[in-house]
Amino acid sequence: MEPAFFGFALAAVALVALLVGIRYVPRMRVVWVIWAILLAESALVFFGLPAMLGAVIGVVVVVTVTFVWWWRGREAIRTWREAAREPLRLRSPFVDRWRVAAGGPYLGRNHHLVASDQRFAYDFIRVRGDSFDEPILAPCDGVVTAAVDGMPDFPPSRNPDRPGVAGRELGNYVAITSADVTVFLCHLRLGSLAVRVDEWIAAGTPVGRCGNSGRTTRAHLHLHAQDRPAYAPRTAHGVPVAFTDGVGAPRVLGFGDVLDGYPVSEPVPTASGL
Repeated sequence: MEPAFFGFALAAVALVALLVGIRYVPRMRVVWVIWAILLAESALVFFGLPAMLGAVIGVVVVVTVTFVWWWRGREAIRTWREAAREPLRLRSPFVDRWRVAAGGPYLGRNHHLVASDQRFAYDFIRVRGDSFDEPILAPCDGVVTAAVDGMPDFPPSRNPDRPGVAGRELGNYVAITSADVTVFLCHLRLGSLAVRVDEWIAAGTPVGRCGNSGRTTRAHLHLHAQDRPAYAPRTAHGVPVAFTDGVGAPRVLGFGDVLDGYPVSEPVPTASGL
């Protein structure tokens, strides 16, 4: 293979991968830098440039990519925080203490940010013990607009893209609609759903149990609110939420924050803001 052709092909592949990475894989920032270096070094082969000049180009590309990465992240954090100033108020959907495993304005801590419908989504896991088969409660009053069951629970795995998951990323889930907002409770255990479509339920009503169905790596609860009643990835728009747990004022949570629960026997406060 001619060096010039090889350099051109390598540069083209590196450029495409870099652009795709910036658009769709914001968490893999190290990959951006690797592809940027590869792009710069491929110029050596294609143009026959001296090693020193190639190194300079590599540095310039890396600095440029880093600046773009920093600027995009800064703007995303600012707009997320501004939108979260007027959140939808929900009650804790748990009976004990759970922690935010993914959520908030930072790309490295919230993989949901790349999807418009899940921009303000949260993944929760129990603070102590396994999350699997723990009760999940309705975080608001409303009408059940979706109750999807029938997907098996998977064993924990680092690879969430298992056969049969495509198109059913939410796994088994319940959607509760009130006014113009719909709240999704996802990755529930197979056969655990306790509500039906078109049923009106109050905040605190048991809706199912935490599972590991859908696109997951371990048992957890995925929760997000959006402006459409039906699941519409990358089309619907996410709604910011704040949680009350009986301990203090409603809070917009971030990565690592802990949310207390309400015992099922305890009187259920009505969620406001819906």
